[in-house]
Amino acid sequence: MNKPLYIISAIIVIGFWGLGSVYGTADKSTELKLKLDEISVLQQTLTAKIQLASEKKVQLQQKTEALKKEIIDQRDELRIDNYQRAVLNPRIDYNLKLIQLLHGYISRLDDKIIYFQIGQDTLNFFYRQAQDDLLMIKALNDLEIDKLIAQINEVLNEYVPETGKPLFNVNDVPLKDTEQIWNEISRVTE
Repeated sequence: MNKPLYIISAIIVIGFWGLGSVYGTADKSTELKLKLDEISVLQQTLTAKIQLASEKKVQLQQKTEALKKEIIDQRDELRIDNYQRAVLNPRIDYNLKLIQLLHGYISRLDDKIIYFQIGQDTLNFFYRQAQDDLLMIKALNDLEIDKLIAQINEVLNEYVPETGKPLFNVNDVPLKDTEQIWNEISRVTE
């Protein structure tokens, strides 16, 4: 083989490798930008879900306080001094059961708020990392970018489906004992 032809062939091969890495970098850059957009959308959705859950929690807490006040008024008016007598009064018994349910709902809302906040924190971390990697994309190798994209996809795959679900399942609500609720209300007002 002729020496100039060999050199030209080598230059062409090196050029294709270079072009391949430039195109690969452009593809990774585009993919990271898409992931940043996906993260932004999910962060907005999680923020809305946290806001909704927080508003519902406040409403349920207000309703709980109103029911406690009714129990106290009935207790004082009828001079009820223990739980066994209290549950014989239909209004007090009903209110205790409602408070029991509301406590369970509030507990599930708290769980969901924490879950979504953890998701936001995780997404914020990956967002910043993706932004940094986007700035340094030429220095990084494809494996590092692929790893980051895989981590982002894992978080997106976990939280995106959750944003379309109800805040909690009413069949999976922990219920506090109504006698315990009665005792807590009675202790506070004594």
